[in-house]
Amino acid sequence: MPTYEGSDIQAAINEGLQAMHLTREEVSVDVLEAGKKGFLGFGRRLAVVRLTPNEQSQPKQSVPAPVSAPVEPTPIDHSTTTPQKQKSDAETETKLSAYLEAITAQIGTPVSIHVTHDHHSTTYHLKTDKEGLLIGKHGKTINALQYLAQTYFDHHMKGKQTIILEVGDYRQRRAAIISRLADKAAREVVATGKPVFLEPMPAFERKIVHGHLAANHHVQTHSEGQGNRRSIVVELARPF
Repeated sequence: MPTYEGSDIQAAINEGLQAMHLTREEVSVDVLEAGKKGFLGFGRRLAVVRLTPNEQSQPKQSVPAPVSAPVEPTPIDHSTTTPQKQKSDAETETKLSAYLEAITAQIGTPVSIHVTHDHHSTTYHLKTDKEGLLIGKHGKTINALQYLAQTYFDHHMKGKQTIILEVGDYRQRRAAIISRLADKAAREVVATGKPVFLEPMPAFERKIVHGHLAANHHVQTHSEGQGNRRSIVVELARPF
């Protein structure tokens, strides 16, 4: 199982829970290193934990439902979805769309919404004539709206699903920018031997950096900070 780091044990646990999209009650925690604050910045060591999902918290898609005969592959497995659940999902989708339409109208960026589904996420495509205003500087407005949408969904639904708000191709363009930023930081770390602290990012953007640099064997990444000030540190990989 992967390990997660943080400034202390709780921070490391929170980092793992965000990455795994699980709650504290759904995992078992093994503390590998308790971490040390050090003195005047010297001797500081991060806390390291391993999170193991409880048996009932394992992702459903990892255990395919038995079928009596071969079936045509579909983008999403609805074999365990009941009509009642489909109705509940549709109602929540409609209510969340109305919720987003009301908020965007109040801030002067009325939208029309088209929804698409993936196995792990639901994307609400917001179409507007004021894309720049809806996205906001460095994506602050659309990210704030996405946080509200995720909170709304989590409050009304029990299932685990990531809610994504998209305006035009902003998310795709932003992912490309973040990947280039990660590569630049990695090159600087290799050249200087010193860690690089990236700007604070929301969890789903930090996940892009972690994933993008995972294949780079010269560097490693971890997150530091709290709340909306949490950011990624890129540093030289530790020798085995």
